[in-house]
Order: sequence, then structure tokens, then C-alpha cells
Amino acid sequence: MTFTLYGRLQTRLFLVGTIGVIWTAIVTPILPSPPMTGYGGIGMAQMIMTKDSFVILPYSRLGLDYQITFETIGLVAVLGLFWELIYHFLQQFRWDKDWPPMFTLLAAIPEGLLLWLVINLIGVEHGSLALDSSGFAMFAIHFASTWVLMWLFMVGPLHAISLHWRFEGGEFYERKHSGSTSAL
Repeated sequence: MTFTLYGRLQTRLFLVGTIGVIWTAIVTPILPSPPMTGYGGIGMAQMIMTKDSFVILPYSRLGLDYQITFETIGLVAVLGLFWELIYHFLQQFRWDKDWPPMFTLLAAIPEGLLLWLVINLIGVEHGSLALDSSGFAMFAIHFASTWVLMWLFMVGPLHAISLHWRFEGGEFYERKHSGSTSAL
């Protein structure tokens, strides 16, 4: 069945919220880390306000890596909702109003490039746009592996696990359809 826009949005959030989060928790410790110096404009420490004063605590390398990867996966979810609107619009020009699964896999390329630009503009990851930076290596491995796992889950096990999803246009939660239905 062809995905509805509502189904596409639900599926995106479900995959990022399950497969994306679980995989991020697993893979983050083995990803290459960007340099810690100058992160967030305050060096390698964070300032915490206590009851009476401020305390400066050093960042942990693994904690910073988790912060970066989970902020990235959060941006995948948020930006992905806008991407789904674009994909749904483009599908209207296809005769069957659907994407082949390979298009869904290859959609990682423009999504990843835009995500990398956004990450660098808002400062989630410390680094530059240089393709050889360690921040890019962390991002690329994390994003690509997460995308492939979500795609594999969507084209494989999800079809068997949730039959309702499969036959309801990708919707996990039914909407109340208004109006009458007519047989064609």
C-alpha cells in the first residue's frame, strides 16, 4: 500500500525513536571522537549553578560523544518531518504515487548533507565543514549506519511485526476519517 503523509510522518518518528535511539546508544562509544577543545565556546568544561555558587566540571569524552550523537539523531527526527513533506509532494508526480525502496535508501544523501550543514551552523558538533575532520567522520559513520539500519528494519521486519502498518498506508495509529465512504 502507498504511504499516506500521516503514515510517512509516523513511520519516520517511530524508526528514529526506536531503531535510531537504540543504535545511537550502542554505536556512540566506538565512533571516532571530534577534538574536545573549544566545544561550546567554554573549553573542556561546563558550568553548573549550585545553591550557593557555580561549579565548573570537566566534560567527559564519552558524555560529550553521547551528547553530539543524540542531538544529531534528534535533528534527524525534526528535519525528517520537513523532508517527508517534500517527499510526499514529489511523489504526487509519480504515476504510482510511491517511492521504490532504493529511493528511500538514497534519500540519505541529501538528508545527510543538509543535516551536516545544519549541525555546523547551530554548533551541535565542534568542527568544520572539511571532509577530513574527525567531527565529520563521527557524523558520517553514525548517520549512515543509523540510516541503513532504519531502512533495513522498514523494508524487512516492520512488515511482519505490524501488519496494520503495512496495510494502512504506514500509519501506526488510525485517524478518524470523516465523511462517508463509497464503493468505487
